[in-house]
Amino acid sequence: MSEIKIGIHPVHRRLAELCMKHSNLFALFENHSKSEFGELWQCLKQNADLVYKLDELKQLTFVAHLANDEEWKEELDEKIKQLEASFSK
Repeated sequence: MSEIKIGIHPVHRRLAELCMKHSNLFALFENHSKSEFGELWQCLKQNADLVYKLDELKQLTFVAHLANDEEWKEELDEKIKQLEASFSK
């Protein structure tokens, strides 16, 4: 059985901290500081960028597979590994 690794990117950890600080979404918007709200937006933007980039690489990997282009597929796999490695920093 293979080991399953779950990485938590620093942006995800900070999003969790901001959410846990406030009891719910309404409390977050009512009791936030201006800097926290800005930080929340930056975290959400970084999260969207990470998701978009990872999805893009995985879709390109599938295209490389369909094209039987092993060299391209290996390059894409390496980029995915590098991106996923950033999740555990």
